Order: sequence, then structure tokens, then C-alpha cells
Amino acid sequence: MHYYFITGTSFGLGKAIAEALLQREDVFVYGISRTSSISHAHYKHLFADLSNPSQLSSIIKVFESSFTNQDSLYLINNAGVIDPIKYLGGFTEEEILLLMHVNLISPIQLMNAFLKIPHKVKKRIVINVSSGAASKVTDGWSLYGSAKAALDHASLHVAKELELTGTANTHIFSVAPGVVDTPMQAKIRAVSKHSFSMLDRFIDLHETNSLDTPEHVAQKYLKILDEPQAFPKVVFSAREI
Repeated sequence: MHYYFITGTSFGLGKAIAEALLQREDVFVYGISRTSSISHAHYKHLFADLSNPSQLSSIIKVFESSFTNQDSLYLINNAGVIDPIKYLGGFTEEEILLLMHVNLISPIQLMNAFLKIPHKVKKRIVINVSSGAASKVTDGWSLYGSAKAALDHASLHVAKELELTGTANTHIFSVAPGVVDTPMQAKIRAVSKHSFSMLDRFIDLHETNSLDTPEHVAQKYLKILDEPQAFPKVVFSAREI
């Protein structure tokens, strides 16, 4: 059986990945987010606000289920928030903590718990949904970009640890999806130019239909999940697929 744990399945890329997987046999998907929008016999929603660390305990308990050497397990840390988009010096303490918890701390907590699942399972794969912001400097995105850069680096560390421990059945990736037509893009386009000098570029991407669809990008992530050996790099962009 293939068990998938996916954060941010209410809409956008997370929902598209979950729905694509649910078209297959021998699949069970756990969706993790504040709201549920998927109904399927092989789907279970785990309600959680990833900005609140205390709410992760119920999810982590699911990782403690009795999996066998016939089971393959997958964790996709997809949930992310980019707002508020503003210059550093303008954030409240609560805004900083919320954004960092969702984009960095909760994925690391979930990875930590996921990697405690015994090696006896057939396969374990982690995909962190990264961003081009991890390697580019964009005004107004200091927290978001920093969190994604840290997530990339954490993934590289885990990959090295897996290599050193000889854990051949476990793979980790941090993959930027490219520019996808999701609600996050709508939030970016609604920001003031005073907080984000690249606003016109993102408006133009939308108006010229240059945004990729969540469904198309989801298929790229499925290729990584299906054939992890075909992707030697830990950190890369889905545009390379």
C-alpha cells in the first residue's frame, strides 16, 4: 500500500497532487490543512493549523501506525504562506512566528517524525515544496525566501545523513514548482507596489496566461515520487522535468 501525507490539500498544488494520486489503486492519502475540500474513500483529512505547533501532535501520532515492509510512505510538505508581503521592520512578532512556523518549522517537525518511522517499510520519500525565492532576492519576501532557503538546506543535510547511515530506501527532495496559478499568486497580485517592486511582472504573468496549472505541475511531482532514483539532485526546480 502507498500512504501519502500531504500538507496544504485544500486548494492549489497540494489538492492537485492529492487528486491525481487518488486516481490510482493501492493508494491512501492523508490531507493536512485547516479546511477540507476532497471527498474520496481513500482520503482522510487531518485538520491542523500549521502555524500552531501544538496541533501537529495528532498528525505525528498517525506516523506511529503499524506499517509493514510492503508499505511505501510519502511526505509532501506543500503548505506555505507568503503573506504578509512587506519589508523587514514592518512585521509584528505574531506575523513572523506564523510565517516561519508554516514554511519552515512545521515541515521540519513533520520530517523529524516521518523519519522515525522504522526502516522496515518498503520505501520512504520526502518532498519539500520549495520556491525560486529560496535562491533569489525579492523585496517584500524576506521571511518567505529565508524560510524556503532554510528548507532547501535542511533537505541537503538530511540527504547527507541518509547517505552516511546507508538508508537506501529513503529519499528526500526540495523542489520548486515554478510559477503556478494558485491562490498564493492572487495574494501576490493584490499587494501594494510600495511593499513589492516586482508587482507588475506578476500581474503580467497572469494577464498573459503564463502561469502553469496546478494539475500540470502535480504530474511532475508524481514522477519524482514514482522514480526517485531518476533524480540525483536534492534541490532543483520542477521546470527541469
